[in-house]
Amino acid sequence: MKKAHAVTHKRVMNRLLKQPRFRQGYEEELDKLRLVDALVGLRQRQGLTQASLAKRLKVSQPFIAKLERAETHNFTLDTLLKVVEALNGELVLKIKQRSPRPGARVRGGT
Repeated sequence: MKKAHAVTHKRVMNRLLKQPRFRQGYEEELDKLRLVDALVGLRQRQGLTQASLAKRLKVSQPFIAKLERAETHNFTLDTLLKVVEALNGELVLKIKQRSPRPGARVRGGT
């Protein structure tokens, strides 16, 4: 009988991340989670509850909960700015070009 080897999470992720569509979706979700983590951390460092933040923003506490779980799909830049302002925070954006993926075609070249 052949010995069975357990497949690790790391091995599965390495295989999936080689797929361009999966990798793009994964990176987008990771960016959202980093953003949400920063907002939750800022709220918590100020000793605010979700309910008190919701009151400042004139929204419901469940909306804040959904936002903090990255479950809201209407998380616009306007919403982000309002939340950051309500937390007396500063929004700093950094936009940079990604390195081309191996085998990807480069657009706009000569």
